[in-house]
Amino acid sequence: MRGTKFDFALVLAVSALRATPVAASGPAHVCIEAHALGQIERDEGRLLSAREQFSSCTSEQCPPMIRRECVDLGESVVAMTPSVVLVAQDSEGRVIPGARATIDGTRVLAVLDGRPLELDPGIHEFELGLLEGRSQTVRVTLSSGEKYRRIVASFAAPAPPEPRPAPRPAPPQSPEPDSHGRHPLAYVFGGVGVVALGAWGIYALDGRSRQDELERCAPHCQQSQVDAMRKSYLIADVLLAVSLVSLGTGTYFFFKQTAEPTPLGSASTLWLHASGRF
Repeated sequence: MRGTKFDFALVLAVSALRATPVAASGPAHVCIEAHALGQIERDEGRLLSAREQFSSCTSEQCPPMIRRECVDLGESVVAMTPSVVLVAQDSEGRVIPGARATIDGTRVLAVLDGRPLELDPGIHEFELGLLEGRSQTVRVTLSSGEKYRRIVASFAAPAPPEPRPAPRPAPPQSPEPDSHGRHPLAYVFGGVGVVALGAWGIYALDGRSRQDELERCAPHCQQSQVDAMRKSYLIADVLLAVSLVSLGTGTYFFFKQTAEPTPLGSASTLWLHASGRF
């Protein structure tokens, strides 16, 4: 292409310039340089640059013969320029939205929209990445005239996170003994017993007071007065039972040696059973 056709175009251009003298830096001179440089770029495989040169020498300021020559050369370069379509897909062939690409480490496509992309022939490296951060690099060689070649990067679905084992519950801890070696539950049950004993005294005195009122109003007492007396005595009986059980259990733990610790579960169950009656 740099042979006969190129020389013929130059001869025509030179003849035109001789017929109409122009400055060395004038529009016609610029058109001739673009015409010659475009053919050099085409022969070196830089088709995109050649298209720009041929496009620049088709303006109305260029000589008609140079302009027609640049139009024909530009069309031939368009036919020679390869194009690709970049696709990021999942394992089932579905397009992954939001994918991006970097071409030859310099040209960046923020979003892959499925439109063809023109490149020069030769070896190219495409890095296709997803929004989540995963990426793949595809290296291909494009031939002159190759159109709409699909460059596909397939991404498998990300593996689900491994389930974490549920934490094991800590075994119940036995209460620590005090400085004298006595079990702490001795104080717990002892305190419950003392409180229940004090409450028993209050309800017992209340029941006795209501009983005295009934003796004074007999036989004309109301049934509600009788029920109130019975309720006070019943609560007093329950509190007395709770007090005796708690004091007895507290005494047991008070004199028990800590060398044989009692599990917290059994002791607390006994205490809950006794206090639950109240």
